Amino acid sequence: MERQRGRIELIMGCMFAGKTTELLRRCNKHNITGKKVLRVKFSADKRYGADFSISTHSGQKQTAKPINVLADLNEEWKDFDVIGIDEGQFFTDIVEFSEKAANSGKVVIISSLQGTFLRGAFPCIL
Repeated sequence: MERQRGRIELIMGCMFAGKTTELLRRCNKHNITGKKVLRVKFSADKRYGADFSISTHSGQKQTAKPINVLADLNEEWKDFDVIGIDEGQFFTDIVEFSEKAANSGKVVIISSLQGTFLRGAFPCIL
């Protein structure tokens, strides 16, 4: 089997723009085609309960691994073809991890706010 080419897909927008819905849609698409998908969420995000899932404002949920920094995945990410990351702006190591994973042939899909409520930038996303 030919090794897939890695890439980084960034879904950006303001709050309530449908970023997480789009992230889950893309993860589902890869899942349907037989790819192994790892979903990751920021562990402090407990807006929709303390369970281990990524949730949309409309109530759609999918199981995810809650972590504080992407380095906490250790080598686990290597067993997957696609890595979906919700609330990417909160991960301080998003750039390093995403580049490493994409350079290893992984598809990295990140949903993130485009800026703070004060219209400031999230440096790790920009």
